Amino acid sequence: MKLPYGAGELAFDLASARLQELIRPAEVRPATDPVVAVTNALASPLDGPTIDELAPRGKSIAIAVDDNTRTTPTHLLLDGLLAKLQAAGARKDRIQLFIALGTHRPMTESEMKEKYGPEVVEEYTIINHGFDDPSQLTYVGDMAGDVPVWINKGFLDADLRIVTGNIIPHFNAGWAAGAKILLPGLAGEETVGRMHVHSALTTPNGLGMEDNPTRQLVDAYGERAKIHLLINSVITRHQEIVKVYVGHFITAHRRGVEHAKAVYSVPINSVADITVSSSYPADIEYWQGLKGLFSADLATKVGGGIIEVTPCPEGVSVMHPKWIEYLQYGTDELNEMYRTGQIEDFVALGLALNVAHIREKHPVCIISHGISDKHAEKMGFHKFDNVEDALTMLTRKYGADSTVNVLTHGGETYPHLPPSQGHS
Repeated sequence: MKLPYGAGELAFDLASARLQELIRPAEVRPATDPVVAVTNALASPLDGPTIDELAPRGKSIAIAVDDNTRTTPTHLLLDGLLAKLQAAGARKDRIQLFIALGTHRPMTESEMKEKYGPEVVEEYTIINHGFDDPSQLTYVGDMAGDVPVWINKGFLDADLRIVTGNIIPHFNAGWAAGAKILLPGLAGEETVGRMHVHSALTTPNGLGMEDNPTRQLVDAYGERAKIHLLINSVITRHQEIVKVYVGHFITAHRRGVEHAKAVYSVPINSVADITVSSSYPADIEYWQGLKGLFSADLATKVGGGIIEVTPCPEGVSVMHPKWIEYLQYGTDELNEMYRTGQIEDFVALGLALNVAHIREKHPVCIISHGISDKHAEKMGFHKFDNVEDALTMLTRKYGADSTVNVLTHGGETYPHLPPSQGHS
């Protein structure tokens, strides 16, 4: 078997009789011309205005764009969008791109050029969102009881507000993109933290759920931000554009989700005793790599084992050192720490609760060159040098004839049983 591993592959041996299912996104045909796909979508928005109807001449324009932890083909979306804005009279010096970092580290100039294209970086103002910089944020009330709404001030102050993104399954919001590029992407630290705790407490694994509490929160945030236009892509598992959806940030996103299901919503016949999951393409650090756990959870029997393969060249988390500490606790302890106000980093707490929920259902083994043995132990994982050794340990636990599911793209796949079966 071969699994994606960073820019390369990781191979391992598995007796064919034990392989229950090879689970991966569907193979679909990409658009013939991706720029034409963007242009055509802009010309026929779903329940929203065209660029001409937005009348960009003389207006300030803010465009929210994904960072390099996302596979969004942002350069292609921008090629079509910026050309159309300029054709409609928009001035380059009135357009700003806001990198929706959430609480990720800032992008470097070289990373920006790779993600957005050299000409865009050289010709437009691009801003790394400062989630912890009060001067970049503005407060517009609360939602869901205790979630304060802090939004990037520069984005909110623009005359026209446009969001981009790519639609794949997501363990918090059900499906990525839509208004999620703003929450957590362009939100303040407390907003992001409360959102993640809210998500972990209401839906520990919401992968593939179209309408869950987190998505409702995200959409409410989008309403507060008054998004004028959304541009979302659906891509192949090889990261080529299949189709582009433009229009109202809810209507166009939901239509895109229906299309994305044909690629990333993968029916399976049964859950397995053991699942091997590559977190690809979410693998820069474990803050992203954890996504491979949530797809594996849905492909594994309760009590069954998970082997996650994730390179994580930047380690566990660049921006959230407290996460390691929180990951040493179980869900009950973390909930008590939250209740009694012992938390310094609510974002890290939320993701610790998500991971603890999986860890309490499944023993987790990890293969990673970027995560040390010491950190893996603190995270409650069994660290191995290769998949075969992890399989040997779990085979002793579940038996020589134990079944194995394999997820090649665990960071973006929604495996699911028939509705009549549910998750055992």
